Amino acid sequence: IMFHDEMRRWQTATRRRMARQFRVHFLAKLWVRSKRLRDLKTIHIRWRLQHAHRMRRPLQVREIRLLQVQPGNILSTISCDFLYVDLKSAKDYAALSYTWGSAAPTIPILLHGKVTLVSENLYLALLHLRKRSVELIWVDALCINQEDLAERARQVSHMDEVYRRASLVWVWLGDSDPFSGLAFDGLHSLGQHLDWDGAVPQRHLEKELDRHPQRWRAISELLYRPWFRRMWIIQEVLSARRAIMICGEDVIELDLFLKIIYSLFKAEMLKSVLAFHPKRHELSGGPLKVVLDQLGFFVKAKFHITDFLARHEFKKTLLNFMAETRLAEATNPLDKIYGIFSLAIDARSLGYWHSSEGKRSPRRPFEIDYTLTKEELFIRVTKAIICTSRSFEILRFARYEPNSANDLPSWVADWANPKPHIVLNYLPVESIDRNKSNSWRPVPRVSEASQDSYLLNAIAYEITKRCGAYFEIGHQNTLTIKGIHVDTIARLSSRTFPQDHNLFSFDPQNANITENMTNWQHYLESLKIWSEECIRYAKACDPYPSGQSISSALWSVLNGHDARTEDQVPHGCLALPRAIEDLQVAAGAIESQIRSKHVDALSGVLRATALSSFIHCLSQLPKMSKTCFAQKFATTQKRYMGLMPDGAKVGDLICVIYGCETPVVLRDCENGSFKLIGHGTVHRFDFDDAVVESTFTHRRGARSSRKAFTFTTWDQAGRVVYTLLKETRTFTLV
Repeated sequence: IMFHDEMRRWQTATRRRMARQFRVHFLAKLWVRSKRLRDLKTIHIRWRLQHAHRMRRPLQVREIRLLQVQPGNILSTISCDFLYVDLKSAKDYAALSYTWGSAAPTIPILLHGKVTLVSENLYLALLHLRKRSVELIWVDALCINQEDLAERARQVSHMDEVYRRASLVWVWLGDSDPFSGLAFDGLHSLGQHLDWDGAVPQRHLEKELDRHPQRWRAISELLYRPWFRRMWIIQEVLSARRAIMICGEDVIELDLFLKIIYSLFKAEMLKSVLAFHPKRHELSGGPLKVVLDQLGFFVKAKFHITDFLARHEFKKTLLNFMAETRLAEATNPLDKIYGIFSLAIDARSLGYWHSSEGKRSPRRPFEIDYTLTKEELFIRVTKAIICTSRSFEILRFARYEPNSANDLPSWVADWANPKPHIVLNYLPVESIDRNKSNSWRPVPRVSEASQDSYLLNAIAYEITKRCGAYFEIGHQNTLTIKGIHVDTIARLSSRTFPQDHNLFSFDPQNANITENMTNWQHYLESLKIWSEECIRYAKACDPYPSGQSISSALWSVLNGHDARTEDQVPHGCLALPRAIEDLQVAAGAIESQIRSKHVDALSGVLRATALSSFIHCLSQLPKMSKTCFAQKFATTQKRYMGLMPDGAKVGDLICVIYGCETPVVLRDCENGSFKLIGHGTVHRFDFDDAVVESTFTHRRGARSSRKAFTFTTWDQAGRVVYTLLKETRTFTLV
């Protein structure tokens, strides 16, 4: 105990000393707020330097510029010179991670003898670092000639190495505010309770959550700062050997901060912490989701945490980085790709080619190029990933949007879309086993000792080998694929599954609980209408082709194929609208009781009991939000149920594509080409069943069969089993 007390006293003293080193006199920042003073200072500096102008010289291969920050007093202008060094031999320099922002730069500094305007955020960062006597630092906005697109492309391609070789990365979150000091106090306090696994115990977090609500509100304010939503920070954080976060005069080690975030994720409490923000309902549709996504990815990539505890780890391909950072914010849409490009293990090997009738053009390597439009970049990166990986995984992120303003082919995803659709069951991981397969789908293994399972897995193994991705990329940005038309959409719900981001958490202690209950009433009414339409269409599928009951099949569709029948709402899935009506009645009663002026001990108990009962009833509803998000309920001509993308229409084709395990929805353009509408789900769909025409066994002593077959396998009894695959056709996507 004495040791821990001494350690905490030492940590507190260290923090106070660092705070003094970062504290900047208020006069040094006062003129920044006045446009007139900024303009006068710019004119004065330019007059002084009209004969002292020095140009920056071009960079050599593998060379970088570093800023030499000159010492200065409280009110002196920030002055920097360039130092040119070879990246491989560069030593003892720092790098800055900060937010550019969208505002035009207006603050003058001296850069290599030339007046240069920088953003207010960058100026304040340099001001605090000069106070800290940081003399040699790399800053992307200044050390890269942003007007030279060729230099910019070369420098961006090895930015991960710039941050990796830096002895220290300073993370500038912005200037301090009334909440930041309290937030850093809370983070340091939590950091003193790390357990043996590097995480704060859940019981301690829960205790602190009840004991210090103001501290948690301050932490939520900190986490909503723009830095946490920025695209470039991913590369900067994951590449840094050591980093320190600064917010005004408050500091914390980035490694300690991420351990606390990891603790909150492990305890499933991060969303609760963000809910302390007073404007959480306004932020829930955008910033909340971005912050959760970004911090979750940091934890996953930094600590190699995956969604399941099997022998898997994050696979650092460009597609996986793109998939995990779709919500990150970037001023330039090209940086949605370039911002994480150099982190990918396959970045140097990516390339693409065009082909027609078996003839292939020379391979073109994928390179960073800031002269491209965002459409040209997204098309190129999609081609490169398909050609290099020989996989159609990237097609899962494409979805047809009829009202979209972009000029992309239907098979190319818009990676700059601020509200991308959810891609279910996409796992950006790989097995850590050395003998892992690079196949387009996991190689099946025998799970049971029965003869049937042995034979089915043997057939599945052959199908995996023979049904890999087939593609031809045309010069006119067409993609030709091979597959089978298996069904057609017959009925489609008029609306997608209702989604309200304001309902991300239900807070019974919220002072504005009546507004919360009103939002729930609107949501429940939309959910009831949607479920009634689903049930009406589902009944038209009776009897269901698989022999399953309509209620059970519908439950599986709405909650995922792994949903358990015994978890259904009382009286079965077909009673879902009635269950929702009961909830609406309960919500109305609670709202009326809350609005009443009568308050006593009994009414307080009744209110708490009613709220508890309401929350319990909500938990009994099917957990459809993630499964059905932005999708329409559909039935097919063969009387199967499923979920289809928002852009689907009655008459669209449901197809199985070689190299893709999930069914895709295509629309015939009547000129021999098709549009990719998106990926859907069909109840009881199985890729192997969809591609196999028939199987038959050759019995010993029988005459040799003359039936056509695609491949042969053997069952456990040693008998030859012949498998015939269905005839395929090609689809040209535009």
